[in-house]
Amino acid sequence: MAQAEMTTLAKRLEQEHAKSNKNIGVRVQPLLENQVGEYRSSLTLLLCAVGVVLLIACANLANLLAARGAARSREFAIRTAIGATRWQIVRQLLLESLVLAVLGGALGIFLAAWGRDLLVALSPPGLMRFQETSLDVWVLLFSGTLAIATSLLFGLWPAWQSSRADAQSALKAGAHGGSDAPAVRRSRELLIISEIALTLVLLSAAALVLKSFAKSASARLGFEPQGLVTAQIVLRGPTYSEDNKILGFSTNLLEKLRSMPGVEHAALASSPPFLTGWQSIFLPEGMPQPEGVDTPSIEMSIIMGDYFSALRTPLLRGRTFTPQDNKDAPPVMIIDQVTAEKYFPGQDPIGKRIAMNLGSEGTRMLEIVGIVPRLKVYGFEETTPLPQGYLPTCQVPSDGMVLLLRTSTPIQALERTLRQVVASVDPTQPVFDLRSMQERVEETWATPRLMAFLLSAFAGLALLLAVVGIYGVMAYNGQRRTREIGVRLALGARRRQIVQMMLNQGMRLLGIGLLVGFGGALAASRVLRSLLFEVSATDPAIYVAVSAVLALAAVIASWIPARRAARVNPMITLRAE
Repeated sequence: MAQAEMTTLAKRLEQEHAKSNKNIGVRVQPLLENQVGEYRSSLTLLLCAVGVVLLIACANLANLLAARGAARSREFAIRTAIGATRWQIVRQLLLESLVLAVLGGALGIFLAAWGRDLLVALSPPGLMRFQETSLDVWVLLFSGTLAIATSLLFGLWPAWQSSRADAQSALKAGAHGGSDAPAVRRSRELLIISEIALTLVLLSAAALVLKSFAKSASARLGFEPQGLVTAQIVLRGPTYSEDNKILGFSTNLLEKLRSMPGVEHAALASSPPFLTGWQSIFLPEGMPQPEGVDTPSIEMSIIMGDYFSALRTPLLRGRTFTPQDNKDAPPVMIIDQVTAEKYFPGQDPIGKRIAMNLGSEGTRMLEIVGIVPRLKVYGFEETTPLPQGYLPTCQVPSDGMVLLLRTSTPIQALERTLRQVVASVDPTQPVFDLRSMQERVEETWATPRLMAFLLSAFAGLALLLAVVGIYGVMAYNGQRRTREIGVRLALGARRRQIVQMMLNQGMRLLGIGLLVGFGGALAASRVLRSLLFEVSATDPAIYVAVSAVLALAAVIASWIPARRAARVNPMITLRAE
């Protein structure tokens, strides 16, 4: 209802004031969506990853319980022969699954309590809801119920299969038994294929996010954040109600900052990278006045001192500001390369003029005296190049300023001296938000870093579970085929042929699992696109690499039980039978 009403108002404004309201609409958004909406896709991906790991664990559980039940077929046959019903056997196996669920769930909750602190440490700063997350009653109830429900649900199939075993056949087969029924064998193989496919999907997602994080961490920002210390000061009160008093404080403070031990360059700025937020409309001289939303805007910062030297940003053309650029001199500005190329194509922007609204001073014509590279002032994910401009503090004083110090001194050792310097200029002005620029940059990595860590942990766990599952099935098959292998060896088969026979089974399951997994990974790539930075969701190198890792793990998991099966003594095996 609110959206419909606001849309009507927006259309009415567009009709009444077409020049300034053309193509401008309104979007109503709930406060909760506004606060956490950008994390929804990341949380959804993590929830899917947890679900995939849970499915792999459940498939493993079902397979291992089925193998364990088949190995106990003689025991169940004896129980059936002396009067046990099928329900009693199923109930016994489900109770054993319940014990596993309780023990495993308790261990999982213990690990979750330990891992919660790690998650909070890796979480993006400023997310109070995330920081306040705790293992409350609801989390414990949900986790415990899920552990018990999945164990019983996935333990039901192997329990039912074990209870259906023919008592006479099991008693005649002896301790080692024979081969499983085709349907049981196919079900077990299908679970292994599912594990391999799900593991490939999760490994691919983790590898893509890891590569994306590496790209974001190495992205060029246009300046060097290492070794740059920042702090904020806001001049308030009647003392600084006039521009000359603000300028006097800024000039005096800058001189003292430059004389601090270990400081190479010092500067003041109203809106440096990661602390920006002031935009103004502008119009190059001679450009026709656009209408409505087409009026260009520029990201502005008022600077003083060695600003570009402190950022280690080179001057591409022209000059920087000098003390002569004061109130009595013609207004000047510096623009970035993006602005120069967009609004002065094929021209030399130096000496050109731009009309800009400077708030209380109204619209003024500013002469361009320098050009610098574009800075990613909002972080690595900044993709739309917004024009950037710089004004001298001597012409446009600002009561809000950020101190920028290029220094090799650790920030902890610098803090006390910095506060003393500011207090020596005006003891009533507090210094706050003292942090290194590198910390501010790393804040923009926080979400991708957390995603990369969690997905890597889930992928590693999934790989471990898949290896355990393949190993368990291959070891079980080797045990069930002991008599067959003994006969083959007695008839002249070589041990490497036995190993090859066992490996062929594992590689067949691996091949089918990889094919299915590729399909799932390509489907999941559509969800990942919005979370990746300068990485294709269908990067072939990623899929080849994770397939190789998974294949190597599967070969090792298959080779160990195959080698063990090939080392049986045929005389002992046949004599035992």
